[in-house]
Amino acid sequence: MVTTPPSRHHAPAFPGTIAISGAAGHFGNLVSRRLHRTDDVIAIDARNFDQRPDDVAHLRSELRRKETRDVFRRNEIQAVIHLGPHHSEVPENRGGDSFTSALEDFSRLLQYCDQYPVEKLILLSSANVYGARPNNPQFLSEEAPLLAPDLASLRDVDMMAQSFFWKRPDIETIILRPVNITGGVGSVMARYLRLSPVPKLLGYDPMIQLVHEEDVVEAVRLALAAGHRGIFNLAGPSPLPLSKIIRRLGRQPLPVPQVLAKTILGHMSRFGKNEIRSTYVDFVRYVCMVDDSRARSKLGYKPRYGLDETIRAVDLWE
Repeated sequence: MVTTPPSRHHAPAFPGTIAISGAAGHFGNLVSRRLHRTDDVIAIDARNFDQRPDDVAHLRSELRRKETRDVFRRNEIQAVIHLGPHHSEVPENRGGDSFTSALEDFSRLLQYCDQYPVEKLILLSSANVYGARPNNPQFLSEEAPLLAPDLASLRDVDMMAQSFFWKRPDIETIILRPVNITGGVGSVMARYLRLSPVPKLLGYDPMIQLVHEEDVVEAVRLALAAGHRGIFNLAGPSPLPLSKIIRRLGRQPLPVPQVLAKTILGHMSRFGKNEIRSTYVDFVRYVCMVDDSRARSKLGYKPRYGLDETIRAVDLWE
């Protein structure tokens, strides 16, 4: 199903030069609304996208379908932004079929970029791919290994993008790895912090980095500029201990022993219809913080939202 923009009724079906894969989710909507002011935008997503701006064209199709290939074949798409399922409102408890689907979808998207005159590819990954581990340094650089055992699909997509970086050096491939995003995107950390009370492991109080969703949108916009390529961590304002973030949200911590943490977290998240994998306990036990100096120096990225605004954005989700 192809939905054409009303304001361009007599124009070609896809007049844009930027294609956004996974655009119908909350974050995709934010990116579309930011970019359509200066560029033509094509939204590719099998879901409804009724809230898109009037001049954003929408291809309601999966990435592996012929209709999507035809969009690349018939249009001069200069840039592709892949958001993927990790940055939608889908809970993180997908099974093996969805894992395979995520890899196949991104593989097909890379084929389109390889075969057609795409100049820029941006993947929105996550800093969580590094993994929360007891021996992590205080801040991880982009060269750190990807060791998160429970983010296999996102980790493998990230690694596929890295391989494409070397396969097609003429295409400016960028991987953005933001820390825990707050706002309406439904990130795992934000969903955890929305629990009430918030289960907190006895004896652990790791430093946590948060970034406002609008700052990540701005980073995507900056990454579109010609000449940028590579991997970039994205952080927000200064980190805080988990206990202080919970207090600033006006919530009460629920002290739990480590042996019961996974059971309690899984039960509370299901009860609140806010599903969180119990294996994410490591992210509220160990440090997983990143150094984003490369994004600041190369992309000109600088978070505009302060600490209080970023923390309060946890409750923007509905």
